[in-house]
Amino acid sequence: MDKFITADATPALGDVRQMGEGDTVWLAPGMTQRPDWVRCLAAVAHAVRRGADARWGSRG
Repeated sequence: MDKFITADATPALGDVRQMGEGDTVWLAPGMTQRPDWVRCLAAVAHAVRRGADARWGSRG
């Protein structure tokens, strides 16, 4: 499953935290402009610890 975090949209952070092996979180350029980007990054780190991939880039 792929989820995308962009400057103006993010999935529920709980859903990101539940991601694991075989899943990818895409971090779009500009996502660090979000006021909650640190919380997003923490959720991504949790997903990575569960085996998910995190990649910089746009949709796919």
